[in-house]
Formats: sequence, structure tokens, C-alpha cells
Amino acid sequence: MVNKFLRKSILFFKRNIFLVSLIIISIGLAIYLSQPVEKFSSFVDWNTIITLSGLLLITMGIKESGFFFLLAYRISRQIKNERLLSLFLVFVSALLSMFLTNDIVLFIIVPLTLSLQDISDSDYSKMVVFEAIAVNVGSSLTPIGNPQNIFLWHKWGISFLSFINELAPLILLLSVLLFIFTYLSFPSKRIKQNHSQHPVVERKMFLLSSILLILFVFAIELKYEKYFFLIIVVLFLLFYRKIILKADWVLVLLFIFIFVDIHLLSQLKIIQNLFNQLNFNNINTLFFSGAFLSQIISNVPTTVLLSHYSTDYKIIAYGVNIGGNGLLIGSFANLIALNFMKSKSKYFTFHLYSIPFFFITLIFVYLFFF
Repeated sequence: MVNKFLRKSILFFKRNIFLVSLIIISIGLAIYLSQPVEKFSSFVDWNTIITLSGLLLITMGIKESGFFFLLAYRISRQIKNERLLSLFLVFVSALLSMFLTNDIVLFIIVPLTLSLQDISDSDYSKMVVFEAIAVNVGSSLTPIGNPQNIFLWHKWGISFLSFINELAPLILLLSVLLFIFTYLSFPSKRIKQNHSQHPVVERKMFLLSSILLILFVFAIELKYEKYFFLIIVVLFLLFYRKIILKADWVLVLLFIFIFVDIHLLSQLKIIQNLFNQLNFNNINTLFFSGAFLSQIISNVPTTVLLSHYSTDYKIIAYGVNIGGNGLLIGSFANLIALNFMKSKSKYFTFHLYSIPFFFITLIFVYLFFF
């Protein structure tokens, strides 16, 4: 019994090393700064956490319904060229991540890609990398696409359409660069077709989840997200309890401890002195800080940290969303994508394409918008 518990504990630590690290950092900083653990809850933006939790439940319902998987499956069967398939999967990844959270899109697209790999002579590891890049690009458009956008949306109370309007020029440029990069990176060669049976679609689950998604966005706009979240939980408990169990609650915990760690880090004198020396009123400083700091601590913590020093959500969003690509740590979506891949060279393959794309987009965005 003890050995079984130890094995499960070790497996949990291995799978969630980032979360465990954040918890350890929180405790260490709390001891150093003489901050009681009871105060941790006051460091968290609970409206953002509630919004994230509701979206995770709804998008998990859409994923589990199998509708988008079936749609992509049917279309991909008609594609007999690797370059066209890669362009299609990148397009679908980017498109879906505008409306679903970027990590959920990867849970839909990557398994499909790997199943296609099983009946193909090609290695599709590179395709998975481009799907991770695509969800980082596509999810940048909307307030519900990724955690950093959810935070910015709540932090400054921006309307849904206003947020999209501000980010649209960036996403248009990034999308053009992404499709050019994809086109040049994949060969135009024939691939085998998948003859497996179509996955089953739970239409009622898809319909319920889709309606809840639309209503939840309106509830967030009207500041009623707390109450509607309870409705979401109750409905899934009554009709689809498995969605509650399958939702990515580790991501929610990650976000909670990011708030805690960033709050505690911001109280360190060395951090305060460093950031006080930087002029965040200068949009160039703010933009490059968001992009490069994301390579060190990931784009979600960077967003939270920079929000303490600037109210220019648009420039913060530009920097941190570009910063999602580059090094693996840049975005949680990157970690999720690579977790699916079994290739021994997956880290090399990822950085071989993600780092050049980061620098290309950084240069072009700066030249076009700054």
C-alpha cells in the first residue's frame, strides 16, 4: 500500500514538475518574506480563476463530444499531400484556439495527428510542433484563447470585441508568417490515408457545451461569471460528470500559484530595484520585456508581473503572445504538445522551428507596429 502511494506520488511529481516547483517557490518565498500561508488566497485574482475554470469545463465538453475531431478527421482523409495536410492542421489549430483555450485545442488536434502518423510512413513530430506554434498564434486573438488573455481581459475590464479589435492586426501578421513558414517547412509529397472508422459524436454534449460557451461569454461581459460558473458545474454534474473529472484542474492550480509567486516575487527588493530602473512607459521596453521575459518564466507569469508596472494591456499582450513561441517554457501549450510526443529528439525538433519563428515574428512585429 505504501509503495503504491509512493509510486503514484512520484508519477504525479514527474508529470507536474512545474506545479510542484511553483508550490515550493511559494513556500520558500513566504518563509523568507515572513508571509503567512493564510494570505495566499488574497494574492489571487479569483474572477480570472473562475473564468478559466468555466472555460476549461466547457471546452473539455466540446472536446469529449468528438465533434471537432470528427470534422478534422473527415477533411484530413481527403488530403493526400503532406504539405497540404500540415497547412490544414495548422489552420484548424489556429482557428479553434481563437475560441477554445489553446491547451484544449492541442488535446483535439495532436491525437488526430499522431493517429495519422500511425498509418503513414512519415514522422509527424514536426507537425505537432507547428500545431503548438499555431495555437499560440491563434489563441492570441480573443480574450478566451489563452490564460494570459483571460487575465488581461479581467484586469482592465475590456469588452470582448474591443480586445479582438486591438489584437487583430498582430494576429493577421503572425498568421501570414506562420503559413509561409509552414509551407516552406513541409515537403509536397504523397501520404497514405487513414481507413479507420469515424469516431462517435455525442451531439447532445456538443450542443450543451456550445450553448454554455456562448452564454458564459455574455455572463463574463455582464460580470455574472461567478453565478454562471455554478450553473455550468451543476449541469455537467447532472448530465456529464466525466467532464468534471477530466478537466485540466492542474492548469487551474498552476494559475493560482502563479498569482501567489508573482505577488511574492514583486515584494523582493532586488526585483523592485530592477523593475524600477526600467521605463515601462516606453512601449519598446514593455514590448521586448514581455517577449524575452516569457522565455525565462513563461508568458502567463510575465503577463501578471508586467501588469504591476504598466496599464498598456495592448503592448503587454503583443509581447507575451509573441513570447509564447521560442523556448519550450514560453507557453504552457508547448509543454502539453511535447508531452504527447514520444520522439527522443522532440526537444531539438521543437526548438529547431520554434526559436526561428519567435525571432522572425519579433522582428516583423517591431518593424510593422513600433
